[in-house]
Amino acid sequence: MEKLTHKKKVMEQAIRYQEAIVADFRNRIQELREGEQQTQDQLYEYDQQGQEDESAIVINRIADELNFVIEELDFLKQMKTATNLFEEVTLGAIVKTDKMTFFLSVSIENFEVDGENIFGISRKAPIYKEMVGKKKGDSFSMNGRTYTILDLY
Repeated sequence: MEKLTHKKKVMEQAIRYQEAIVADFRNRIQELREGEQQTQDQLYEYDQQGQEDESAIVINRIADELNFVIEELDFLKQMKTATNLFEEVTLGAIVKTDKMTFFLSVSIENFEVDGENIFGISRKAPIYKEMVGKKKGDSFSMNGRTYTILDLY
């Protein structure tokens, strides 16, 4: 039961972390749009069109990143891992190694749950491919580092 409780906390924190990233991207886009509007409201003697084009490019890039993060958040919310315990590494598993703890879900930078640092790994990440199917006690390597699985659930 303790592992299921921990998994639920990890999932909740991962969703909160991803939601905060979505909010940050939306705020940044809003700030850029407001800045762009202020620029349009003022008269300049230099190339205003060039600045507007550059702002639009930046906004479009951030919007693309925002769309990706929203897709990852939706995927994360659809995962039903909090009630499943796994005996081999698969999507939705928490994998504790001798070096760090991974949550196989979506790409999430280091986040903390109950004082433990957890690193979210996407199913598209090369390290995911190295660890999938492994069991407690197995090892895998990535970028010259070997990880031994101490526990997974």
